[in-house]
Amino acid sequence: MLLTRRHLFRACGMAGAATLVSGAGWPDDWFGWLRAHRQHVAVVFDGRFAHRAHERQPLAALRHVVHRAAYAEGRVEPDERVRVGEWEQYHVGMDGGAHLAALKALGLRCSNGVKADDPRGSVTAGELVSVMLRHGDFAAGDWLARRLGLAVPSFAGEVLRLVLGRAVEVERYLDDPRLRLEVLGRMTDVPRTYEGRRSWARGTWAGTAAEVSRALAGTPGGPVVGVLPGVVTVGVSTREGTAVVLAREVDEAWSARVGELVELVRTALVEPAALREFHVSLS
Repeated sequence: MLLTRRHLFRACGMAGAATLVSGAGWPDDWFGWLRAHRQHVAVVFDGRFAHRAHERQPLAALRHVVHRAAYAEGRVEPDERVRVGEWEQYHVGMDGGAHLAALKALGLRCSNGVKADDPRGSVTAGELVSVMLRHGDFAAGDWLARRLGLAVPSFAGEVLRLVLGRAVEVERYLDDPRLRLEVLGRMTDVPRTYEGRRSWARGTWAGTAAEVSRALAGTPGGPVVGVLPGVVTVGVSTREGTAVVLAREVDEAWSARVGELVELVRTALVEPAALREFHVSLS
C-alpha cells in the first residue's frame, strides 16, 4: 500500500506528522519549496491562515473561478453540444500542455500534438467546464466566456499579444485568415524555452489570494488548477472550507508536480497537522 502524506498525518497526529514532513525524511516536497520561496507565494485558508493574502500574483487558470461562478447560474445547460472546432478555435498555444491534457481526458484523438483530429466531433458544455477547471484548458475558458458574454480578458488574446507584439481583438483573429497566417508565421519567434516564457507569464492576469478566496467561497466543485511557465495556482472549495495557493518563480520540475500541491491543500482543509505545516513553512 502506498504510504501517502495523508496517511502519515492521520497515523502520527499533528506533532509527529510535522516532524516527518519538516525533517530530513522529506527533503524534497512542496513544504520545503514554500519555505525557500516565501516571498513568491500567497496563501489563504479561509479564516484560519493567510500569507501575503493581498499581494498581487499571476493567476494562470485560477481566473476561471469567474467563469465557474457564471456557469453555476445555469445560463448554459451542461449537456449542450459544442463542436470541437468551435472550442479549439481559441487554442493558440502557450498553455503548458493544458489543452493536450484536456483532449486526453475527453478521449479525443490528437495525432498532431496540437488539436483534435476531428474538429467536426462534439463534446458537452459540462465536459468543457470540467477540463477548464481540472486541467486549466484556456481554450475552454475562452469559449465559455464568449458563450456567457463575460467581459473578461481572454487567454488567446494574451498569446496573440506575445506573438505579434501588439494587442489584437480575438474576434478579429478568428475572422481574419490573413491575421491567422501572420500569427502562424511569427510563432517561430516566440521563446521556446521554459525560462524564456516565464517573463511573459508574469505579465498575464494577476489578482490576490484574498480576491480568489472570496470568489471561490460557497461554490464547492473540486479544485481549480492553473499552470503557466513559472506560475502554479491552486484553488479548492469544499464543504470544509476554501483554500487558495498562488506561486510564482516555479521551475518546470515543480510545475509538473502541481498534483501533489493540490493534494496537500485539500488535506490541509481537513487535517490540522497539514494546515500547521503550511503555517510553519510560510512563517
